[in-house]
Amino acid sequence: MIIKNTLRDGNYIETGANRFMSDNEIRVNLLDGIIGGTYKSANMLSFIIYYIAHHPIVKMKMLEEIDSIFQGDIIRPITKDDFYNLKYCEAIVKEVARIFPIIYSNVRYIDEPKEIAGYQWPAGITFLANIKAIHNKDDYWEEPNKFNPDRWMNENFEPKKDSFIMFGRGLRLCPGRKLAMIELVCLMALLFRKYDINLVDMNSPVKTKCDGLLVCCVELLVDIKPRN
Repeated sequence: MIIKNTLRDGNYIETGANRFMSDNEIRVNLLDGIIGGTYKSANMLSFIIYYIAHHPIVKMKMLEEIDSIFQGDIIRPITKDDFYNLKYCEAIVKEVARIFPIIYSNVRYIDEPKEIAGYQWPAGITFLANIKAIHNKDDYWEEPNKFNPDRWMNENFEPKKDSFIMFGRGLRLCPGRKLAMIELVCLMALLFRKYDINLVDMNSPVKTKCDGLLVCCVELLVDIKPRN
């Protein structure tokens, strides 16, 4: 049986168990995808550049990895194999997201009574999970306040359950998480294989503002020069 729904003034009319999305729902989902794929990634890239500039050993290891893969070719397109071999670049992305998450909290709602953290909670409670606190908790991480991408390079390393929630957890896990990681790692390789990027003022703290739940980079002055 084919179920047909009629759209009227941007609203759906249900004629069975299934329904089409309304025009407004389509707009919101498209906007969310665009923001998630551009705005968040741009802010993450800004913080990645900031932390790389402040950690010269990390920068050296990253450049060694990039140079070993591209062999000085600054125009060759990045392939799937290149991405999988840029493991240290991926480790930098994860470590920046751990120590300086661009989303400080996640919201979760329970629709039935549950026991959480040793307490009984009634239905209808909304919880706010502090991502930064979780990412910097001594019980979960060794030297949690230290920026150390090498922790992710250990083959036996695996974050404790629910201790790393860069893309959320559970049913609400970010659907664009793989695309976001590909985007960030490839951007790093494209930029740093061709340019030397440093901060204009190493003593100037990164300037941010909180736009709702998202931490935005307001200003990051950098000095960009061709490598070699």
